[in-house]
Amino acid sequence: MLKRILLGLLVTVVLVLAAGYVVFLGLGRGWFGRHQGAGEIMGKAVPAPVLASRDNLAKAAKRARAITSAKQVLFGDLHVHTTFSFDAFFASLPMLQGEGAHPPADACDFARYCSALDFWSINDHAESISPIHWKETVEAIRQCNAVAGDPSNPDLVSFLGWEWTQVGLTPETHYGHKNVILRDLDEEKIPARPIASRGFANAAIRSGSAEQLSWLALAGRDRRYLDFATYLRDRFAVPDCPDGVNSRDLPIDCHEATATPEELFRKLDEWGVESLVVPHGTTWGFYTPPGSSWDKQLNAKQHDPDRQTLVEIYSGHGNSEEFSNFREVVIDAAGNKSCPEPTANYLPSCWRAGEIIRARCEKAELEAAQCEQRAARARQDYVDAGLQGHLTVPGATIEDWLDAGQCRDCVIPSFNYRPRSSVQYMMALSNFDDPAKPLRFRFGFLASSDNHKARPGTGYKEFA
Repeated sequence: MLKRILLGLLVTVVLVLAAGYVVFLGLGRGWFGRHQGAGEIMGKAVPAPVLASRDNLAKAAKRARAITSAKQVLFGDLHVHTTFSFDAFFASLPMLQGEGAHPPADACDFARYCSALDFWSINDHAESISPIHWKETVEAIRQCNAVAGDPSNPDLVSFLGWEWTQVGLTPETHYGHKNVILRDLDEEKIPARPIASRGFANAAIRSGSAEQLSWLALAGRDRRYLDFATYLRDRFAVPDCPDGVNSRDLPIDCHEATATPEELFRKLDEWGVESLVVPHGTTWGFYTPPGSSWDKQLNAKQHDPDRQTLVEIYSGHGNSEEFSNFREVVIDAAGNKSCPEPTANYLPSCWRAGEIIRARCEKAELEAAQCEQRAARARQDYVDAGLQGHLTVPGATIEDWLDAGQCRDCVIPSFNYRPRSSVQYMMALSNFDDPAKPLRFRFGFLASSDNHKARPGTGYKEFA
């Protein structure tokens, strides 16, 4: 009996020592990941003579065009992501041929020295910003402004902000993405946390288990994967804020989210901060459900005319300007959905789904009537699946889809174009709920990069 006890103790000691060695080894090799910080802003202000030369060039251009206006033309980018954003961090990993971290400090240096911008804003996804990363973002923007030289004539103005990344699974619940840009950097004029969206995008980013991603580090033999696991773990650890509480009374370290623009505007009012809210990527069908329209946002609840004064008409995603008279899906008065027939300038993806199935049916030498029945079923299956319609045709390749869903007569259109979310469509809308005060969208237009590598002003979206 004594021998068995001693043997048991010996085995236990060996296991404890082995476990300790593994943990020590793991720490040494970085298996537990590192926190990705905001980086270090490397440069100083652009020298005054360089700024003066830029100003002289602008004045010479105005004289050449006989422009007498006293207005000053400035260039900026109000849609910039760093690897504080979930999708940017993911794309920075080796398995996607990523370059590694591109934190906020990189964006500051790039805007100042590479793009020579006059202003820019940081707009990482609020859904993926932890309390520590929000604090680091605020400090990075302050530092970027601190090295901008003469406050009366800075070489670069940097604005704090975030992206409200809302995705609805149906046209009725989809409002799209909006960039929130804050005017001030004083402590009392900055929300304690970015206000995220509530819904599909937020759930996708904040669900799952970071620990399950540790296999990436072991399989890839690259510390960057465990850094990503640490990044996700930091987010999963943040509890949701309680509902029905004024934003200023919420705990500092909770995740605050809203389901609609109305709720977003209300929370910004609770903070009392000066801000812009800029809709972006409005026609991009990657996340916009078929049949979506901006009609439902032109009302006193879902539109704030004092904040929503600009709309992103173009970005690295492509053009969101043009209205084209086609439908990606037909929805009748009763809410029933059907697939529209193709036209000269538009091939509905649902229609193409039917043609892919028809071709397979004919190859199997089935009867024509049966093939038509299967094609009709495939069209309806695609429509019923909404955003996931392409998954209803298993085995289909990119080539099989041809140019289905694309706007053929648009200039550089965004993917899977949604014409009733285009800027031309928005600007043509009117709301006469109050005949004495008709409501219209009064948008100024801007173009942004939506760059996900902390490179403001490039105008290039680095994702295929």
